[in-house]
Amino acid sequence: MSSRVPASSPAPTVAREPAWGLPRWIGWALLAGVAALVVTGAVAGERASTYDDLRAAVAQGDVDEVTVAGGVDGAFLGRQQVEVHWRSGFGLVGHVAPVMEANPLGHRRMSTGGVPVVHTVEEDLRSRGAGVRVERTHGASTGAEVLGWSLPSWTGWVALLLWISVFMLIVSGPPPWRANRWAWFWFLVLASPVGLVAYLVLGGPTGLFPPRLGAPRTRGGWGFLLALVVGAAVSSIGAAVGF
Repeated sequence: MSSRVPASSPAPTVAREPAWGLPRWIGWALLAGVAALVVTGAVAGERASTYDDLRAAVAQGDVDEVTVAGGVDGAFLGRQQVEVHWRSGFGLVGHVAPVMEANPLGHRRMSTGGVPVVHTVEEDLRSRGAGVRVERTHGASTGAEVLGWSLPSWTGWVALLLWISVFMLIVSGPPPWRANRWAWFWFLVLASPVGLVAYLVLGGPTGLFPPRLGAPRTRGGWGFLLALVVGAAVSSIGAAVGF
């Protein structure tokens, strides 16, 4: 007489809830958009630096070409702030810094905002490094600054669109994982961009890292407190590394 041994059933999971059908595709599209924005920042972005950093790099011979965005001709009398762009680290890392050009220069060498004042960038840098080439373009470039990196201006609109899309997914999508809608809302508002990425990766839209079935979810009050702590930590870390 033989007896059947029941097959072991797989552990319960919440990775494929039917309610996440279309929102799952939206979640992956948003995560891909975040990844593309990060790659853009790495390739086209520039590290927000200071003009003193440029002076030091020129003195050490690490920079041989500089681009000045903005400025006026030699007949201008007064002051105007310009942006100076350069690359270091074998040309892999771009930098941007503000500096004030003044004609005449006078005795005041520092503006009220702490930006160095020079007669012209060309004159100042060539006195520190004979081989520095300075190219001047018309009109100061404007871009979005994220975590200490200056990005092309269009990335600000893309980042805003991503933020609004994630907000709409939190509000109108299926119940999120690990925390309720209010908790994820506070993370999105108070701890971005960490909160935005955390929701896409851990909140259910992409189906990554599903929680165990029946696991409790963080409520809005605790989510608010945790978001405050995470946001403060991100700000502190950014300040510590110069962001």
